[in-house]
Amino acid sequence: MSKRAREYLVSLEEVVSVPQARIPWQALWDGYSDDHAGQTVLSHAVPVESQPSKSIAIVGAGSGGLAILKTILDLPAEVREGWEVVVYDQRLDVGGLWLADPPGPPPQPPVLPESPVYPLLHTNTPHPTMTYPNFTYPPYTPLFPSHEYVQKYHADYAAHYGLLPHIHLRHSVTAAKWIGDAESGKWDIEVHELNPKHPRAEPVRVLKRSFDHLVVANGHNHYPHVPQWNGTEGWLAHTPAGRPQRELQHSIYYRRPEKYRGRTVIIVGAGASGRDAALQVGKVAHVVRSIRLVASGAHLTFSQVYQSLTPGTEPTPGAIVVPKPRISHFTDTSVVFEDGTALADVDAVILGTGYEFRIPFLSAPHSSVLAVDPATALNSTTAPTLVSNLRYVFPLYRHIFSLARGLPPTALAFVGLPVLVANCPSDIAQSLLVAHALANASVLPSRDEMRADLVARERALRAEGLDPYYVGHRLVSPSETDHDYQDDLVEYLKRVGALPRDGRKFVEAWRRHGRGEARLLGRGWERAVALGLERVWLEGVETEEEWAKLLYRLADWQRAYEEEHGTPVEQFISYE
Repeated sequence: MSKRAREYLVSLEEVVSVPQARIPWQALWDGYSDDHAGQTVLSHAVPVESQPSKSIAIVGAGSGGLAILKTILDLPAEVREGWEVVVYDQRLDVGGLWLADPPGPPPQPPVLPESPVYPLLHTNTPHPTMTYPNFTYPPYTPLFPSHEYVQKYHADYAAHYGLLPHIHLRHSVTAAKWIGDAESGKWDIEVHELNPKHPRAEPVRVLKRSFDHLVVANGHNHYPHVPQWNGTEGWLAHTPAGRPQRELQHSIYYRRPEKYRGRTVIIVGAGASGRDAALQVGKVAHVVRSIRLVASGAHLTFSQVYQSLTPGTEPTPGAIVVPKPRISHFTDTSVVFEDGTALADVDAVILGTGYEFRIPFLSAPHSSVLAVDPATALNSTTAPTLVSNLRYVFPLYRHIFSLARGLPPTALAFVGLPVLVANCPSDIAQSLLVAHALANASVLPSRDEMRADLVARERALRAEGLDPYYVGHRLVSPSETDHDYQDDLVEYLKRVGALPRDGRKFVEAWRRHGRGEARLLGRGWERAVALGLERVWLEGVETEEEWAKLLYRLADWQRAYEEEHGTPVEQFISYE
């Protein structure tokens, strides 16, 4: 075993046993006093003599924020000379959604958790396919790791590349206003410095800064989408005598299955969190799954969606999961489904119904940059400003640059909006385009060309039976996969001379293979673990090339087993 592997195994024992242990700023917080909380409003101006040649604010220190920060810092020193790059994140550490909530009782509605992470959360794709280019997970990392490993990976990335000095943790951006027009201007940004011990209390101080560019990289798994049904209040108010209080909650509040032991539970949703909840709660409760369609279009039917998800959502033997149609409404006594059937003994409904694209600091009352209207009739050709219908932020060029008429395209960029992607490599591909455009705006096509490109892509989705304003940022088009999207972004930069032409695709063949064979690899990994072969498979695997070879070998091993033994029994836990 290599020295790096030994050191990592020792450090990992500490991290996994105490998930919050890796807090490099803990000593500062332990000495923090509450005496000054909320007493100062500070206008934080940069002295004239030290004004940067370009100032960039990045919101979020998760996968996307780290990607764009690293990519900007990778620009040649002479290009970014005099630049100021600042990252604000309201969390205690980097890692975004992978950083679990601080210890203590979980919040209850309407207060939102800081993270949707639950203790049993693992990845649902092998980690080598999820990595930043040329930065692997450490040796002996399980192929489908728990969230602690993923958060530590992001923290290691930030430390390794010297990103931490640019990151201001426990700093929440509350307002960002564009002061200018379609040609030039500045961002006036308000930031609340939070009390690290009591982040929901009044801010320690309020910072007001001016920036040339704003990059939004704060993710899209924070504001839960909660469907509205008639009768929920009456149903919640009429809990039968002798039964626990009825519950209707989004999966962002889900933590452990033991809470539902012996209860009858409906899981609403066909996404990753819904599958996880169905499997985990299914071990201790009677579970009924209500499947909600995850895409629109006549070519998708209920049975197709159901069958494609069933293999990954089978519970362990003894658990009962009964597929049901969508919920129609509630009565005081029952949950009624669209086929007219009803269940009268339901104790809890867990909503694995996804999240909404909300960016409060860009929206009213804090800003007028982004209008939020779920029922909007506007589209990318008629929207005067940026609009979110809660599924889709538009008009954006390639899910990145704002095409709103009131500000220059490079004034506002988004990193990390695409859904159903491997975030780290996708975020790097997007960040390459953003970084080079910030250095030289002429890298981008004209505003008219970018808007025409957007309209053409929306038209292509419609031709495939998909509504772009429903699909949103989900890269589900058969004609443009998530890997194609990343390759296109990088290839464009090569065509315009921003990157050298090297004849290679951005997304390596082994990443495509690993993502495409994720279920097969999952079954193989579960079998390897069950046979006690986990360390055997991981022995000597350190480099990116070695991880890639492991994926091919494991897929071949499992495929041969399944061909010999017939149809596989789907036992692999589907992780988020």
